[in-house]
Amino acid sequence: MPAVSIITATYNSSHLLKYAIQSVLDSEFQDWELIVVGDCCTDDTEEVVKRFADPRISFFNLEKNSGQQAKPNNFGLEKAKGKYLAFLNQDDLFFPDHLSKCVEEIESTGADFLIIPGIKILSSKQDDFESGNYGVQLCSVHPDGKFSTNVFSVASTWFLKNKSAQILGLWKMEHELYVTPSQEWIFRAFLGGILFHFPTRVGSMIILSGERKNSYITRYSFEHEFFGKRLHDLELKASLMEKAAVFAHKELQNQLFFKPKILIKRVLGLPLDWISKLFKIHPSAYRFRRAWGKKGNLIQKVRKDTGLD
Repeated sequence: MPAVSIITATYNSSHLLKYAIQSVLDSEFQDWELIVVGDCCTDDTEEVVKRFADPRISFFNLEKNSGQQAKPNNFGLEKAKGKYLAFLNQDDLFFPDHLSKCVEEIESTGADFLIIPGIKILSSKQDDFESGNYGVQLCSVHPDGKFSTNVFSVASTWFLKNKSAQILGLWKMEHELYVTPSQEWIFRAFLGGILFHFPTRVGSMIILSGERKNSYITRYSFEHEFFGKRLHDLELKASLMEKAAVFAHKELQNQLFFKPKILIKRVLGLPLDWISKLFKIHPSAYRFRRAWGKKGNLIQKVRKDTGLD
């Protein structure tokens, strides 16, 4: 049995998926299986996966398209045989030392579920990117080492015990939720008493397709082409951390001195957060309902913006 099962849900994005797979192959830790689950892919995804010719990588293609990550990820959960479990979104990348450090940290801390900060590359035009004029921020950073529902934790930043995933059960479908299925799943883990740990390092690079207009129509990513070849470059990683630090400080100053209403709203919303958790309702559900209306509408908008619909 492999030590780590990695699940990747994908749909007609072989041009992105190949970089995600390569980042796993380049990991220092090699005792893994990679379960790639297509949401009824109709492009060359299967051929691209087979081209890697690695027996640790398996590909399954669902017969019917669900239009979301939940169903492919649930299929992957049922196939996973590893002691530990990780998710890697089709458009994200693992740094080479990520898996080895995850295994070390989850065993040394006794935690059930790790959420490791990621470097998120903000969307930019190709000319700006090539000149270095692009934004970077950290994501999945929880304050004071405690789980917060106000932090969106990208699935690629998770690492957990497989037995904990079995206790949690499957992801819910988008039409059942105001929040995204991924955030409902880890909120369920929080409510269920799963022991979290939040390492203070960066483990993955996040390049969200959902924030890039027509990303599913454009069959090329200059960002993946650039970073996919440089994940071992420690100087580049350090420069990205500097960018993220400057960005974070600017955001803090902006909220403290120029947008104090945001902080006031958050403080006033604390009692609602507390009550929501008491009744096992995700606190963001109220905000998402006001913003998007019906359950599942948020993901439908992302699908439209990225060219899926």
